Amino acid sequence: MDEEVKRSKENRSVASRFKPSMVIWPILFGLIGVGVMLWREMKDGLPHETLGLADHWWVFVLLVLLFTLFKDFSGMYRLRVMSGAPLTFRQLFRIRMLYEFTSAVTPSAAGGSSLEVLFIHREGIKVSRATSMTILALFLDEMLMIVLFPLLLLLIPYGELFTSNGYFQYGYLWAFIIGYAMKFVWVTLLFIGLFCKPSIFIKINSVIFSIKWLRKYRYRGLRTAVEIRQCAQEFRHESFGYWARLILSTVGIWGFRFLIANMAIMIFNSLSGMENLMCFARQYILGIVGMIVPTPGGSGFAEVMFGDFLSEFIVQAISIVAITSIWRLCTYYYYLIAGVIILPQWLGKSRLIKNRHESK
Repeated sequence: MDEEVKRSKENRSVASRFKPSMVIWPILFGLIGVGVMLWREMKDGLPHETLGLADHWWVFVLLVLLFTLFKDFSGMYRLRVMSGAPLTFRQLFRIRMLYEFTSAVTPSAAGGSSLEVLFIHREGIKVSRATSMTILALFLDEMLMIVLFPLLLLLIPYGELFTSNGYFQYGYLWAFIIGYAMKFVWVTLLFIGLFCKPSIFIKINSVIFSIKWLRKYRYRGLRTAVEIRQCAQEFRHESFGYWARLILSTVGIWGFRFLIANMAIMIFNSLSGMENLMCFARQYILGIVGMIVPTPGGSGFAEVMFGDFLSEFIVQAISIVAITSIWRLCTYYYYLIAGVIILPQWLGKSRLIKNRHESK
């Protein structure tokens, strides 16, 4: 019974962090972003062309749906591999949706990692293992984003990669530089802590948080350092096959996520092989820039930036709003809807436990 009461308290703590406004604001920001896109397209008058579909458009609609599923299946498979436990499909799906929902209603820089530990733990995984899984997943995601940039530069000229039709081309460039530098430093520290010398990471952490205006975060930083050392002990001696599965699933998560926009564009007009690669690369740039956006899940900014970076691949100006809507529905609003449905059910169990305990 003590365990049930503890879980009830944990769930009430989670419930206290979520308010209806956390869903309303992202939707409102998103509508504002779409409104800005419409204003840009119509400020010189209404477009004369009608909304037309490409040949075999239904194939690309199907691919949008399949890539959305593959993206989440990749995330669920990575969770299953890291857990080392026979989690059911339903448990994996619940963890995945709740984590993405948390990311969707918090600023991009904050993400949903802080609550993912609790989501995993409540499915039967030890707290220590759940914490290590969250840190390792974060490292894999950030490492992929760091490695992808030099690979893209081998295939695409630098000038074409950062070309934008928007009003803030140089702003995007500087935002990317800042975002990439922050990720690079963080990944380097994580790599040292996980695979080199955890003790060195703890020393670096102590130096960083000895800075006067960071001292109030010293306890949080120390706790993170201890958790990273614990994660290193959990996963350092895993086999090559284990790491290969984690890397492939991480590539699947982000690869399918980026390809959704490519397929959405091809519903309305075809893209060449190079244009597909450019579209993929531009979304990567948006992913880095989006980490410093202050709105929940980048809502509002993401829609406008998408139009700025990918409008050159869209022949019909009138279709850009439709394409952006499809892209955001499959990569963002889908998780808002899933979270609104799943989270109350997840929290409802704690209320039943609490009421049953209080009645005795």
